Amino acid sequence: MESLHEIFKLTISKDKMSATLDRKQDYQEDLLNEQLLLSFLEEQRVTFGIDMEKIKQIVSGDAANLMFPVVIANGLPVEQGKDGEITYVCTQNEIVKQEERRNFRDVKKIPSLNKGEQIALLSDPTLGQNGRNVFNEEVLAKAGKPIQIRAGRNVLYHKKNKSFYATIDGQLSIGNKVIHIFDTYELNADVSLQTGNLKFVGSIVIRGNVPTGYRVEAEGDIYVYGLVEGAYLEAQGNVYVSEGIAGLGKGTIISKGDVTIGYANQAAIDAGKDIMVKHSIMHSNCVAKEHIYCGSGNIIGGSCSAGQSIEVKNVGNKMYTKTEIAIGINQKDYELENALKKEKQALTDNIDKLHAIGNRLHEKEKTPDGLMPKERILLLKQRKSLHQMKEKVRAIDLELQSLQVELGDEEHIRLIVKGDIYPNTELRFSKYKKTINTLHKFIQIHLKDGEITTNSL
Repeated sequence: MESLHEIFKLTISKDKMSATLDRKQDYQEDLLNEQLLLSFLEEQRVTFGIDMEKIKQIVSGDAANLMFPVVIANGLPVEQGKDGEITYVCTQNEIVKQEERRNFRDVKKIPSLNKGEQIALLSDPTLGQNGRNVFNEEVLAKAGKPIQIRAGRNVLYHKKNKSFYATIDGQLSIGNKVIHIFDTYELNADVSLQTGNLKFVGSIVIRGNVPTGYRVEAEGDIYVYGLVEGAYLEAQGNVYVSEGIAGLGKGTIISKGDVTIGYANQAAIDAGKDIMVKHSIMHSNCVAKEHIYCGSGNIIGGSCSAGQSIEVKNVGNKMYTKTEIAIGINQKDYELENALKKEKQALTDNIDKLHAIGNRLHEKEKTPDGLMPKERILLLKQRKSLHQMKEKVRAIDLELQSLQVELGDEEHIRLIVKGDIYPNTELRFSKYKKTINTLHKFIQIHLKDGEITTNSL
């Protein structure tokens, strides 16, 4: 009988978890036995997970009923460990779920708890179960990671039962990797000259509007059941605005958590987690460390940056208004970084020139004739200018270190457009750039092998 290599072809999957046998030519079953076929597999290192039923069929008269190619061996799949989780045990209507946030439902819920009430329960990560490939090699499972969340202000964590408890009566605030219970300051009117600017160690609830020129700062959350104009809002927790922000180029919202808002027009929004917009984002600069959800509205003009994804109905408009979308990168910080690097290079070039001038003057100073009065003045100016420029370079270096240009993981960043994306839309995925020149509909855009790739939804 000819070599089995002339009769069969064995293909191993990339992950080595399966081996597929294909028939290259017909053979006589009576000249083939199980041991020969097993030896053929062993020659190619396939020793684990062999399907003996298929082996028997191949060497028996049942081979005609087999549809080649056949999977002749399967590895034992690895079971990856599960990450730790947090389960909120307080009443369901006290927590605004992520799905509700995306759909902009129940924005007026202000979750509140009583002293001693259990807030949440942590579950441990699992180790997972190792697998084995067809080469009989162990495939190691990745252990799950513990959830990164801690007790914040007025919250107690009990290690024994892995639970969080409220230590005061107050409002629940779930921030970025931290749980707080805050006192609440309520204003049942517009912010005005009578109230002045607001600054509070807990959360602030405003049942009115925030006009241009005012500041509202809270260590907890900020709730505005009205309109924000060209004002400044900053919260260590989340920010909720039931109507929207008409910023007039001045309005700013900064949040360490989520920003949930009706619409944004000529405003700047910076969120430590997500930005959720019911209607549209127009001519605004928005930065979210994780996601921007504008699923039923439009993004027109301005710049929107998100660390992981942006979900929107339409991008741009029929007037082809320039609109910038950046994912995995902070567009504003990216532009500032480039400007600072150019400024630093110019300063460095000038420092080199000043060093050259200083060296020439110092060399002449050592000669018998020494320096002329004008040259001494020039040397003093050189030293002063050199010191000032070096200080500017240090300041630029510090500013560059403070910038967070990279926001997300390239593998998972994406733009989901449920309607139209118009020409003159500039896309930046991490450090890769693309301009949309034709109208596209219902697409998902992501990064693949260093290229910005488009797929239909």
